[in-house]
Amino acid sequence: MPLSPADVGHRVVVRRRLGVEHGRTVYGDVLGVLESWAGGRLALRRRDGELVEVAEDDVVAGKPVPAAPARRPRRGPANAQPAEPAEPAEDAPESGAALALVAARGWPATVTERLGGWLLQEAGGFTGRANSVVPAGDPGCPLDDALRRVAGFYAAAGLPPRIQVVVGTPLEGELLARGWQPRASGKRGFDTTDVRVAPLADVLSRTGAPAVEVTLGGEPDQAWLDLYGRSGPAARKVLGGGHHVALARLTASMAGETNDPGETGQDLVGIGRGVVTGRWLGVSAVEVVPAYRRRGLARAVMAALGTWGRDLGADWAYLQVSADNTDALRLYDRLGFRLDHQYRYYGPAE
Repeated sequence: MPLSPADVGHRVVVRRRLGVEHGRTVYGDVLGVLESWAGGRLALRRRDGELVEVAEDDVVAGKPVPAAPARRPRRGPANAQPAEPAEPAEDAPESGAALALVAARGWPATVTERLGGWLLQEAGGFTGRANSVVPAGDPGCPLDDALRRVAGFYAAAGLPPRIQVVVGTPLEGELLARGWQPRASGKRGFDTTDVRVAPLADVLSRTGAPAVEVTLGGEPDQAWLDLYGRSGPAARKVLGGGHHVALARLTASMAGETNDPGETGQDLVGIGRGVVTGRWLGVSAVEVVPAYRRRGLARAVMAALGTWGRDLGADWAYLQVSADNTDALRLYDRLGFRLDHQYRYYGPAE
């Protein structure tokens, strides 16, 4: 690989093996300043100040990051040799744990509590994102004491303790040493999530104008929730929460067709959610009825939400997607999104 110890002190991007999940090797990128390379280990300092150590044997690609921008290559088959990691055109406003806090504000839990730099969240069990701890800093007490506080918080809510851990951080090793393990989450049962980011202008230049009409609203109705696949009071509160929220709707009639009522029970065939938090547009809940996929409808939803977010002052976009959702990753690669970090939910031994 072109990276070498001579690059210590320079900004680099490294792709490393994270392990094997569901029979395939999982990879992740680390972007930061290479502070040391000794004893078979690389130490990289992320933009948010976090130090990430990587075993030299786990590095599969890496290079210094030049000033000139470059496009991210498309993601290949799951077991293919990974392409070189992407190099961003410019730094995002936040990264890593700081970006996780932005995302938490954009997917707001109904109950929160601060523990030093940790944010404890609960929303009646609706999604892992709104029912886990964001450990964005020091909890202000010894780790074992912090874990007892976390356990008590979730016990009071009748929920299992969960901590959203950035993959490869020291906290992950500390939790593993205490018997905590990765836990599945989400509608599809995945356990590793990509957090991907892109300059919003770049995304919009790739989506173009929406090919079909997309309407935006602020409250999810039952048809929207049915297509999303989750419902209930907590879902409505979280999905409708945030300072600036837009819920995208795309119907079969907007796409110039008449939907088969057997698919969804009404005309709705595509949805998405956007939330603006400072400079960030967060995109989530992009769903298209199976019979209407591969027609550019998801791209149209992204274009509508992106335009809305830009008009509210956002200039960067982020999204969270299962690391094994190859169809979604293929679309997001084409729209210019690159990996910022990955996270998993950790819970105590059961």
